[in-house]
Amino acid sequence: MGSILVKQFREAASKMKDSNMSREGEFDVCYPTGFLNFDFLNGAIVKVDDGTNQFSYFSAGIPDGSLVISIGRSGSGKTTFNIQAAANIVRPFENSCIFHDDIEGGSTANRRKVLTGFTDEEMETKYIYRNSGINAENFYARIKMIYDLKMNNPDQYLYDTGLVDPQGKKIIKMVPTVYLLDSLALLMPGKLTEEEELSGQMSATATAKTNSSSFKRIVQMLKPANIILMVINHITQKIEINPMMHSKGQLSYLKQGEELPGGRTVNYLANVFLRFDDNTKLKESETFGFSGNLTDITLVKSRNSRAGQACTVVFDQVNGFDPDLSLFIMLKNTGHIKGAGAYLYIDDHSDIKFSQKTFKETLAKSDDLQNYFADAVAEELRKIPVDTISGKSQNYKMAAGIMAKINSIPLG
Repeated sequence: MGSILVKQFREAASKMKDSNMSREGEFDVCYPTGFLNFDFLNGAIVKVDDGTNQFSYFSAGIPDGSLVISIGRSGSGKTTFNIQAAANIVRPFENSCIFHDDIEGGSTANRRKVLTGFTDEEMETKYIYRNSGINAENFYARIKMIYDLKMNNPDQYLYDTGLVDPQGKKIIKMVPTVYLLDSLALLMPGKLTEEEELSGQMSATATAKTNSSSFKRIVQMLKPANIILMVINHITQKIEINPMMHSKGQLSYLKQGEELPGGRTVNYLANVFLRFDDNTKLKESETFGFSGNLTDITLVKSRNSRAGQACTVVFDQVNGFDPDLSLFIMLKNTGHIKGAGAYLYIDDHSDIKFSQKTFKETLAKSDDLQNYFADAVAEELRKIPVDTISGKSQNYKMAAGIMAKINSIPLG
């Protein structure tokens, strides 16, 4: 059974010269960022029924071909998180790489190497970085070039994901390419005159118009070529003409008086929209033994999950965000970490004790603690995703190895 129009359309479209006429939507595959509490927050349960078998699996992380917008105040960790996430996305794939346009010029070679964990060879072969000569036109042209190279050489980039869609069909994708733009606030048309650059409102209007046009074309290239475009944008304080009149935030999750430069269209086009807030400072003499902060990441918008959800990640000023300690905070906040001071332990496993400062060292040395940690993390993570088909929360049993099978990242 089924619509005869669907059958007739597919037959007719397959005979047309324009291959785009027969193109149909592809099922999403998610790529893990390495931060499991975030990945599952932005994940979903895929329910499969191929007519013979019925089963479910977690799809967690950033969907293929996404436009990911990260906003926050200066210094909230947006760039750091995105560099680390980008490295974890491309790491498993030989032909994957990162393109990084750093208009702000705030990233150093050593910092990028520390955050990615790449070898010198990988930095040379998997990371293309530029920090000058960047404008809206050549930013678009570079993405168009990547799109053309991948689409014209599909055999070099297509791979079997090992996953299936809800009907049980194999999911074949291009290997992911990550493009990081830092930041949208400074992306301007190359044709702006010096006078226009200095004129304020004229510059902002021209920039917003150019960005709107560019991104509308760019988003159409992301999914087919599996380009994950990560865009950093800074929350700024709106200057009120009348200090007695306070304007509302221009978007959800923008507070009163906050605004985002670069035009609104880019925000509306995003598949994933994240807000970063560094709410709690960490002192080297306390907590984990390093300076940093606890950063809340809020899902302002997600095609996979409910908006408004948030997770906390741990930021180390030297080494970036720490995945294990981020999970530690999750377990502490959910009551899995018990005890006090130097006598902390997980659930009822009081045979292995640790302090916040010694947790990672103890974790590295103790197989038992690793197992306790993984079990507790799995218990919390499986509470997070929502079945996007039925809308019902799933109390879904998941072994630690399922993340390794789906996402090539071990749990714990």
